Amino acid sequence: MRRSHSPSLASAPFRASLLVLLALALFIALFWSINQYQSYQQTIRNIERNYKELYKERAQEKLDNVLKFIDQRRSQATQRIENNLRLKVQSAYTIASHIYQVHKEDMTPAELRTDVIETLRPIRWNSGRGYYFAGRVQDNIIDLFANDPLLENRSPTEVRGENYHLIFQELYQILKEKGAGIYHYDAISVEKGLHFPGMSFVKYFRPLDWYIGAGTSNEIIKATLQDEILETIQSMLFSKNGHVLCLDREGTILSHPQNVLMGRSIIDMMNTQGDKYGEKMLQNGLQSAAGAYHLYTSNTPQGKQQRLSFSKAYPPWNWILVVDISMDAMAQAIAHETQAHSTAAIKNGIVFLSLLGIAVLFLLSMAYYHSRKIKNDIRLFTEFFRKAAHTQIKIGHEDSTFAEFEDLAALANTMVDDIVQKEHLLRRDELRLDTLLQLSEMEEYSIKDKYDFVLHRITQITDSDRGYLALVNSAGTHCSLIAQIDLQTGYTGNETGIKNSSFLLSDDSLVGHCVLARKGVFSNTKEELVGHTYPYRETVQRRIDTPVTDHNTIVLIAGVCNSSREYDHADVRQMTMLLEGMWLHVQKTCSEKEMARLERQVIAIGEEERSRIGRDLHDDLGSHLSGVELLSTVLQKKLEKHAPDQTEQLATIRQLIRDAIEKTRRLSHGLYPVHIIEHGLETAIEELATEIRELFSLPCTLLFADDVEPLDSAITPHIYYIVREALFNAAKHAKPHMIEVTIQRTNTTLSVIIKDDGQGMAQQKKKKGLGLHTMHYRAKAIGATLDIATATDGGTVVTLQGAMT
Repeated sequence: MRRSHSPSLASAPFRASLLVLLALALFIALFWSINQYQSYQQTIRNIERNYKELYKERAQEKLDNVLKFIDQRRSQATQRIENNLRLKVQSAYTIASHIYQVHKEDMTPAELRTDVIETLRPIRWNSGRGYYFAGRVQDNIIDLFANDPLLENRSPTEVRGENYHLIFQELYQILKEKGAGIYHYDAISVEKGLHFPGMSFVKYFRPLDWYIGAGTSNEIIKATLQDEILETIQSMLFSKNGHVLCLDREGTILSHPQNVLMGRSIIDMMNTQGDKYGEKMLQNGLQSAAGAYHLYTSNTPQGKQQRLSFSKAYPPWNWILVVDISMDAMAQAIAHETQAHSTAAIKNGIVFLSLLGIAVLFLLSMAYYHSRKIKNDIRLFTEFFRKAAHTQIKIGHEDSTFAEFEDLAALANTMVDDIVQKEHLLRRDELRLDTLLQLSEMEEYSIKDKYDFVLHRITQITDSDRGYLALVNSAGTHCSLIAQIDLQTGYTGNETGIKNSSFLLSDDSLVGHCVLARKGVFSNTKEELVGHTYPYRETVQRRIDTPVTDHNTIVLIAGVCNSSREYDHADVRQMTMLLEGMWLHVQKTCSEKEMARLERQVIAIGEEERSRIGRDLHDDLGSHLSGVELLSTVLQKKLEKHAPDQTEQLATIRQLIRDAIEKTRRLSHGLYPVHIIEHGLETAIEELATEIRELFSLPCTLLFADDVEPLDSAITPHIYYIVREALFNAAKHAKPHMIEVTIQRTNTTLSVIIKDDGQGMAQQKKKKGLGLHTMHYRAKAIGATLDIATATDGGTVVTLQGAMT
């Protein structure tokens, strides 16, 4: 019953408050998370925008510096070449002065000039583009022109016309005014259509009225300068992984920090996403005079890397200059900002969770009392349901706090009672069925052992301490104890603790009352225990006695006593069913024993009769037929002398008599196997195989494994008749093409296998027929097993196996 002062579980509103608080906390957390995420995204966009602007300014500044560097190197190159030409001419002047000083006394001016010319002619520089030239001023004759020997010993006007004459006039003018000087003939060469633009330095050598000069081509000047500038650009590195590239207008890489890429086309360069960033660099340089930017992703051994390129054309040399700079700093800044944002978010989350925890703790503290009570009731029911399947635990009314739990406790206690009762009934049913199953497998045990076993199980089923089994005589006046058990002392028997093994049934005892009532009776109180408690000697608190009837006659009584619980009709029913099953098993066992005894008598009588008939056929009829055959032989000889025409008919009669003698012999051997006793089992089975071959025209082979040792004379006839029955069954019914008999014998075992390749034997026919039944009995009589099976490849296999001593 529900207690009026018990609070209701539904009256605890703190759950709704807790849900509202959690929902509010979830909403605030979601709003805060979205706000933090948007703030983070805006910060990342600002970082990317600022860094991109910074990288663009830096890339453009770097490219402008490179262009300034190229222009500066071009201006410095002219001065450097002039100085180089001065040095070359000064060296040639020194050589000419030395030759003149040494040989002016013994050589003519012409010879001296020739000696100087041959000394200067092979001297070249700047990859063969730098050369010496010399000539006579007064005679206007070119004596040395290493770059074009066809001009030597001629006047410039004779070879190239007035244009060359103008050039040399300007050279002569420099010599006349300064004695030495630089001469540029780019402009004059272009105006006059000459094809040898360049620069020269000339100096007058007065001893021979000679001018000595050194010249070089603009092309070699340009090529040398470009090589120097490209080499410098290749080594230009800045920031982290920042470098400068130089391309021609077709996209060929002229300068790159990685030498393996020089000479390759930048158009072929792309990343794993298919972005042809090299082609984009080239297009930016060709299409935009002010230069253009390109942002792309490059694949490096360390992973993907974001880079920025700035391309701009250099028209004087048809170059495209590209500044390529890594944006790792931006990625690092983004990563740092992400880390800082995550740290701040974690801190804010901790603060938020702390505040939320304080609020939840405050709410839970208000509902602490109710939560403790609810937890206690839940724990109580959890322990109850965990143990209810194995114990009889129940929940008391005082253990529950809330009214709802009290109602549940009442229902749970009722459920436990039902479960316990049903499990007990189920266990008793299982134990009874197990007892009957084990009885069917106790063939080798005695009847006494089976009685003890069943009595022990009855005491277990009824939860009793002691019990007994007693047979009732046909008059129903006396009982004879056949089994008794005491579980407390461990005693099992029918003598100790019993006054008499046979006692008189009286009306003043429960046993006698049970016989008179012809049904099971039980007593659970001292008032119900009328009369004496025989056959128990100890105090009996409660007991039950159950009779077993056979054809309306009580044949057996079983009783138990002192159960830990009260007996009921279910106990009587369990005992009755188990005892009736045991009695049926006992009757079946006795019937089987009697049947076996009768079968042995029938077989023995049959064997005796067969032997008698066999002996009569062999000794009486066989002898008479042999005498008749002998008389017919004598008569045939007489007829051959006096009536030869009748001898043929007599010969036919003699043949019929011999056939009758042979059939009589075979019949006598089948009925009375005297040949087994005289010649042994092997010879008898060989004759049997021969008989099969002759009667059925069927191949029959006999295999004896090694030497078969002689068997007991009491066993061999049974083996012979089993083999004979199996052979004739196969020959008559299986329609085989061949039959094979295999016999193996050791000191302790015997194995006989008869196998044919016929149509096999149906399963239902294996258990029918007197012949098969006799075969099984003969096998059992000699302690062997007989198995008849259908072979996997067709036919029938008869196997006889057993232990032979």
